[in-house]
Amino acid sequence: MKVRRTLVAAGSLLAVAVLVRCLPTVGQQSDWDVRGNYDLAYDNQLTLKLDLAGAVREATASGYGKVVDFGTYNGQPLTLDLSAFCAKPEVVCPGESLWKKVAIDEDDVTKAQNVHGVQVVNNEQRDLPLGEKAQTLGGLVAREELGRYQLLVGLGGSGGASGNCAALGISLAGGRFTHAGEETVRSTAFRTPSGKACGFDGGFPALDAGDAGDAEPCQAVEVSRIEYPEGATVNGIAEGRIFVGYLGACAFGPIVAAATLTIETGFTGNRTGAFDPPPFTPAEPVTIDPSDAGQAEPPDAALAEPPDATLAEPPDAAVVEISDAGARD
Repeated sequence: MKVRRTLVAAGSLLAVAVLVRCLPTVGQQSDWDVRGNYDLAYDNQLTLKLDLAGAVREATASGYGKVVDFGTYNGQPLTLDLSAFCAKPEVVCPGESLWKKVAIDEDDVTKAQNVHGVQVVNNEQRDLPLGEKAQTLGGLVAREELGRYQLLVGLGGSGGASGNCAALGISLAGGRFTHAGEETVRSTAFRTPSGKACGFDGGFPALDAGDAGDAEPCQAVEVSRIEYPEGATVNGIAEGRIFVGYLGACAFGPIVAAATLTIETGFTGNRTGAFDPPPFTPAEPVTIDPSDAGQAEPPDAALAEPPDATLAEPPDAAVVEISDAGARD
């Protein structure tokens, strides 16, 4: 049986931007409390990318039963039988990288802070043999913007594989925690072409590039905002993406040894109850750099308040702003 690991968010996944300011004072319910047991479902709509010296070839597949054709390289055909590839004992494909049932614990949940450590535990088998403990990985739940909480766990080099078929450091998975009663509201915001807040909602005047040297223009854009009632509890995971990278030699042999193959798919999660895992050993704390997966840069430090700063009185409803890009269907 292959050892499976949990990964949570990236590459063409969603961007996780962690602000360095404190959250509002804890009220009746902490909306960052993500503890619980979750059932996960995968769409198995795969996006595959083969990076050959910076030239990326892309293909898609529905499920793992397809033979994917990436053309030729130095006269050699580059075809990948997904079924045979994922059947290798040393390979962990995205559809088996995240367990179908997980239990998520959270560190320091009573503290109002932007980043909390989490433990993601394999909850598929609850009656373990004496002395055996469930697999687990450490990760982070990070507050991207008010009310928006991202789960991020890195896989790099784990998954029971070694050598060419070990999951690379770019291997991640991620998703947005959803809250009971949330709804999506469209509104207008001010952003630069790179996505940074500007204008009145960014706390400083709009600047034209010609007026401020290298400054970016500020423009009004339509965005989607997620709103949910104050005290709403976390009830699932949306916009989930799993992203696993391998050395090209794992899939195609030495002819493309320096290449990188990535496979990406989507998932959702439904919170089924309180945190109730089988016995497990907590994983080591992790440090994840979102830029390792080609994610967007965090907001300009000038927009963040000092770590000991506190926010004004929390609004009646927690509000989060997200881009229109979202996750793929």
